[in-house]
Amino acid sequence: MKIAIDTFSYYMRFGKHWYKPENPVDIRWYCNMSKKLGADGLHIDPYHINLETDANWVRNFAEENEMYVELGACGTSIEELRPSIEAAELLGAKLLRTFVGGDCLDGRNATAKRAINAKEQLESVLPVAERYGIKIAIENHGDIFIEDMISILDLKSDYLGVCYDSGNFAFTGENPMDGISAFGENILCTHLKDVCSEKIYSKAKPFKTVKSPVHFCALGEGYLPMKNIVNKLRGLEIENITLEICSPYDKSMSESDLLEFEYNNVIKSINYIKKL
Repeated sequence: MKIAIDTFSYYMRFGKHWYKPENPVDIRWYCNMSKKLGADGLHIDPYHINLETDANWVRNFAEENEMYVELGACGTSIEELRPSIEAAELLGAKLLRTFVGGDCLDGRNATAKRAINAKEQLESVLPVAERYGIKIAIENHGDIFIEDMISILDLKSDYLGVCYDSGNFAFTGENPMDGISAFGENILCTHLKDVCSEKIYSKAKPFKTVKSPVHFCALGEGYLPMKNIVNKLRGLEIENITLEICSPYDKSMSESDLLEFEYNNVIKSINYIKKL
């Protein structure tokens, strides 16, 4: 197995989401940090890279350090994904991760309609993806249920698969082991993250799910059966494993403590996954 660290694991440092540090980092910091930590690849959130200024630099960095690249995107329409497919080619990425969008809390009727719409849109996207030689991996993003993803996979294309996110099954109240069984060889890439009770980080705002609110945490510190998940993925011969460590944002902590907490969670997760 080869390991990458999703740029979102440093969402506080990047400052593109709900936390804004005084001195945010950029994609070059992330690439150098990934190399320092011994990662084999780069898994890039679209909000964390300026393609106009950094695409060529990232591609050269990856080639020089023999690292693979996977790029993220949003949506399933040709209008949303064509620019991302072109960006992936520019970066030398052979895989583009995206998601349908929405919230599973809207209910199964709503998610089923989203899946039907996504399937129709992807029919126009997949010929373009094939032309560029780039595979599209749909993530279970807390927006659709397992049954919805299966309906999308009925398109049966060599250029369509799944980005398996172990933690996001908490949103839908489903078992991550069932997700592996359902998606099987359609899994093209991963977001490995662990889940814990909202009580563990009581001063941080939790994520709402169909059941109880949760936080995400360092691998091995939550209640997901990470060893079983990793063993099952190994059995499917998944080559590239990406860690997406979404550390809780505790507003009572100082910036320096928050950033150190985020960094340490990444280190703990890398050490955990390497022991497995």
